Order: sequence, then structure tokens, then C-alpha cells
Amino acid sequence: MACSKEKIMVKGYNKADAFDKLYWLLESKEIKERPCVFLSHKREDKNECRKIAEYLKEAKIDYYLDELDKDLQQAAAQGNSELITESIKKGIRESTHMLVVVSEKTYKSQWVPFEIGYGHSAILDKGLQEGIKENKIKLSVLTLKDISEKNLPDYLQVAYIIRGTKSLNNYISKVTNRLEKSLINETRLFSNNQMNHPLDDVLNWKL
Repeated sequence: MACSKEKIMVKGYNKADAFDKLYWLLESKEIKERPCVFLSHKREDKNECRKIAEYLKEAKIDYYLDELDKDLQQAAAQGNSELITESIKKGIRESTHMLVVVSEKTYKSQWVPFEIGYGHSAILDKGLQEGIKENKIKLSVLTLKDISEKNLPDYLQVAYIIRGTKSLNNYISKVTNRLEKSLINETRLFSNNQMNHPLDDVLNWKL
């Protein structure tokens, strides 16, 4: 039973989930200092985001995926824009990185541009306060399969661009400060050339 618990604990937590957040609070200082990625996305791309979140989880990266944030979901059900905004801002402030998942649907989103603007300020400012120089990878854009080879609008060009599985692996290597090869050997990541890759139906494998 102890081995099973240990195996669960080394994976990433969804810090939007109250139970995951509780387990995270009980973790060691080393675990608490690892990266947390805020997943900004359009609601219609939720299924794709779940798969990306699972991929980050296996790489021992914490993340924030809002579907399990009870305060945010309650605010959305009430149509309370002020509480929605505060919940989003709280999730961003508790993250070290932002990954904007982009599809054709994203361009119609009212919230994603706000999240990018607030995230650019909050996450980079937090890094500077901690003595970390501005790093473009802190704010990244991941294009889903439908637009992986299309040009992005100017407001997304300011970010670190990830076009598919190959560049996502490179991003995770940079965020965790570990070699991609080592992560693949530990089955924390999968090579983009691997058959039946878990993100094959979500991302372009060759980019």
C-alpha cells in the first residue's frame, strides 16, 4: 500500500482540485517548489486539455485545470463575472507558468485574452520578485492539431510557441530542467515518434 501511495505522490497535482491541493500542502518542500502550469483554454477544448494535463502529471509537473475548481464553477453557474475573474486570477498567481492551449475555437474566447494579459504580468512579476530574470517560456502557447501549422495572431506571438508533441517534450524538459532523454527513459514522457502516443489525436507529432 505504501508503494502505491508513493507512486501517486510523485506525479503532478491539479491544484484546482481541493483534494489534490490538500495532498500538495502536506508534501515536502522539494515537491512544493516544482513547477505548476496554468492551463488556459476555451471550454470546448476541455477534452484535449485533460489529455495534456495528464501528460504533464506523468512528467511530475503540477498544473491548474479549472474544471475541478469548485469556487470557479459555482461562480460560472451564477453568472458572477467578478467571482469568476477573482478565481482565475488566484489560479494564475499560484502557478509558475502559463500554457495557453489554442485551437480555432480559442479566437472566439472572451476569457483567454484576459488570462494571457493577467498571466503575463502576474507570473513574470512573481519571477522577478523571486530573483528570476524574465523568461519567455513562463508564458507559452500550445497549438492543437487543427491549427498547428497556421500563423498565430500578433497577441499570441509574444509567447513561447509550442506546435506539437516534439516541441511539447522540449518545453517539459526546459520547465523541469531535465533532459528529455532521461524523462523518456523513466516513461515520464513519450518520444514523439512513438506508436500510439497518448497525444496523437490532440497534437501534431512532428512539430
